[in-house]
Amino acid sequence: MASPLVTLLQAPDRDALGALLADAARFHSPVADYEGRADVGHLLALIATVVGDIRPTRELADAMATTTFFDAAVEGRPLQGVLDERYDERGRLVEATLMLRPFATLRVAIAAMAAALEAEPLPSAR
Repeated sequence: MASPLVTLLQAPDRDALGALLADAARFHSPVADYEGRADVGHLLALIATVVGDIRPTRELADAMATTTFFDAAVEGRPLQGVLDERYDERGRLVEATLMLRPFATLRVAIAAMAAALEAEPLPSAR
């Protein structure tokens, strides 16, 4: 069973994504760290538009944490990743770390995310 966050990245729903996040949610990405429900939710929704065809390959989980290994694609290029998540006692995401490889595809993903963020900036930057 995939984590709630991976499920939402496969089929983005901004309202459900916002409800999943704690107020002080933190997200660590290959580019930068982000904090706060609005920014993290916005960023995750944009990631879902850039990284597609997410297929979990392995998951390690307990009540408060999940680590999901997955295959995905960015602009038709294969990508492998690991998403590590921690949840609070209410089941809300408090911290997530995303790691991606290979580097060539990561560069494509970073460029696509930069374009997405330029078109639709983070709420805190508005």
